[in-house]
Amino acid sequence: MSRTAPVTRMLVAFTLVGAGLVNLGLVRGAFPHPQGLLALLAGATELVAAVLVLRGMAVRGVSRAALGRAAVGGLAVVSVLGMVLGVAQGAHVGAAAAAAALQLAAAAVVGATTRPRPAGDPSPDRSRDGRAGATARRRRPAVSLAILFAGAVAVSTVASAGLADTEAGDRAVPHSEHHLPDLPGLEGHHHGQ
Repeated sequence: MSRTAPVTRMLVAFTLVGAGLVNLGLVRGAFPHPQGLLALLAGATELVAAVLVLRGMAVRGVSRAALGRAAVGGLAVVSVLGMVLGVAQGAHVGAAAAAAALQLAAAAVVGATTRPRPAGDPSPDRSRDGRAGATARRRRPAVSLAILFAGAVAVSTVASAGLADTEAGDRAVPHSEHHLPDLPGLEGHHHGQ
């Protein structure tokens, strides 16, 4: 199990799932082109990484700091490359920007939580005099839930805007046109009309 706080792991996983969904949404409209190939690889990788982050999986023989640096570098490179390809192809720039924003948000959290500590710096679980530090104390559940709720709302807002710029978003049925199918026993019921 990773030493990273569960709330932080969940926020990283939220952003990776959001970026992965936007990238996979890009695939349909951009697949034969480089932007589509990158979106397919990045989206699949982000969804797998989100599951691994949620499980608190660690790579044997690799330090947390090295793994964090690799993740930050990979997310930064993919976000920039996705934007460059989107602008160069002139298609789905909004979706590429949304995916890049989520990737960079995940990279920022990963970078902040996995950076190496200077020698002599106490563990985040202990203060200099050996007593329990601020992160060793448990957060109140209401605070953790509020943080997770705010993170989920932020990620879903960015991901929804990004998905709207994909081919699936172009073909989506407007909300005012949704209706129930003609089911037996529902005669005379008209939903949304």
